[in-house]
Formats: sequence, structure tokens, C-alpha cells
Amino acid sequence: MPAEEFPVSLPVADTPSVRLEGVTKRYGRRTVLERVSLDVPAGITGLVGPNGAGKSTLVRAILGLVRLAAGSVRVRGIDPAVDPRRVRRLTGVVPEDDAAVPGLSGVEMVQYAARLSGLPATEGLRRAHEVLDWCDAGQERYRAVETLSVGMRQKVAFAAAIVHDPAVVILDEPTNGLDPLERRAMLGRLVALARDHGKTILVSTHVLRDVQSICDRLVLLVRGRVRLAGSVTELTGGGGGDLRLRGTGSLEGLAARLAARGVPARPADDGTGVLVQAHDTAAVRAIWAEALAAGVSVDSLEPERRPLEEVFLAALAAADAEEPRHAPA
Repeated sequence: MPAEEFPVSLPVADTPSVRLEGVTKRYGRRTVLERVSLDVPAGITGLVGPNGAGKSTLVRAILGLVRLAAGSVRVRGIDPAVDPRRVRRLTGVVPEDDAAVPGLSGVEMVQYAARLSGLPATEGLRRAHEVLDWCDAGQERYRAVETLSVGMRQKVAFAAAIVHDPAVVILDEPTNGLDPLERRAMLGRLVALARDHGKTILVSTHVLRDVQSICDRLVLLVRGRVRLAGSVTELTGGGGGDLRLRGTGSLEGLAARLAARGVPARPADDGTGVLVQAHDTAAVRAIWAEALAAGVSVDSLEPERRPLEEVFLAALAAADAEEPRHAPA
């Protein structure tokens, strides 16, 4: 797509593609978003939270679809409240709800999205086929969208979201209803968009394993407020210098040998390796020496990570402790 078709105000270096500052949204007396401030940089950011946390409203705020009570939003330096159409040209959205137009084929649906973004008909059709090829849509693209499987409809929706080459891609529950192979393929495409094409991707989801597997950053919303925000690696870090060794052989024997040598170690509860408290170089050297002596073939030795579900539940508990729910009178 020629750059001059959609001139944009590019952010200065190191400025996040999306920035929210003090965003507050109310519906009547109910506050849905309360002083939300966060940055969404290039890469993949996971937006998580319980039902009713305000995730969908936050997405609408980014797109300029709701009027805010306070605060500001910038997408690539542009205020969606001032120029919402320009912001929408810069973004692609895959909604959770089916947005297909009955009667159109898959390729017609994607071409229609291209035309709505401002592309000419011929270029829109070319781009539609290009992105459907990338999504591995095959000949199914020529069938009416209402007759397609869940996985194929998701491919069409995804292709429609990226056909105009947006800088920011927002997806709401992108793996809902997908089988394991389709789910893996969808996640792989998101990683490719971020890694190979420099896109900013915001994924709103309840599937924490998807967040832990592909996301660089995590934002947790609880009752309209940001409770956690940071890199997934930092938030799931076990701390304390603990390492997890995975390998084949007598892992229990290795744990016993390390403990006898004064290096705290125990078999992991899930049976996938040995957890070792290695606080210095000497302890790490002992791990390798004892693994060799015990006949253990080491597959990996890496910092222990907390499951993201554990981090999520701890943050919810902290939120409840700060703002206890009141039973109805």
C-alpha cells in the first residue's frame, strides 16, 4: 500500500503506538473504566480480566467509539475523539462476535473490508487474495461466509482486519471455538505479524495459556482498573534464583545428590524436572557436575516461572482485599 494513501502522525522514537492516560468511562452512575493509564508498545500485549472488567469498553475507547468522562487516548499520536476515522484506518479489529455479512463469499468479505478502508476495488481484491493466502484459506474463500466452519470464519475475519496493512491490530478472543491445530496457527500468525512486520497487537482473551505463550506484555483489568501491567517474563518470574532442570534419567537421584551437596533441590510436583535453588555460580556448576555423575541428560536449565493463572488469581485476591464486594441488602 503506498504510504501517501493514509498519511499518519508517527510517534517519536520509543513512544508506544497506543497510550491511555487517566481514561475514565461511566454509563450513568456506573464507572466502567477508572483512571486507566497504560501503554501498548510494538509487540503483543495481552489484555485479561474477569467478565465485566471493562476490556471491551477499553477497546472501544481506543477506537473512539465511546465518549470518555475523563482522560485521553492516542493511537500513533492521533486522538480518536478528534479524528476517529483516521484512527480506524490505522487499526484492524477482529471482534468476538461474528461480523460476517451473509451472502458474501469469504474473499468478497475481505475485499469489502479493504474498500471500507479506502483501497480501490482492484487493489482491494488483490490484497484480499494475498492475505487469505497467508491465512491458508484455500478454496473455501469462495464459499458464502455463513456456510463456513468456525475456524474458516475466523480466518476470514482476521484477513479482513489486516487487509489494509494496519499499524495496530486488536483481537477479542481470537482462539474461541478453534481446534488445537487452528489455534496454534492463529497464534503463529500473530507472532509473525509482531516479529516480522513490526505490528502492535492487543489481544483481549480469557485464555491465559495463549497469553503466556505469545505475549510480550500483560495488562490485567479488574473492575475497570489496571491491577497489573508489565512484561510477562517479569510478572511470572519465580524469583529467588530458582531454576527448573528438565531432562531424562534419574531426576529423583539427581535431586538427592544435589541436596547432599548442600544445594537445595527437589523433584517438581508436576514430574517435569527438578527445582533447584541456585543462588551463585558454584551452585550452577554443581548442577552440571551432579547431573553428569547421576547419568541425567539435561534438556534445559532455565529460571522457574510461576503459572500465569497463579499470578492472575493473586492479583484478583489483592483487588478483592482492597475493594471487598458488598452483598446486596
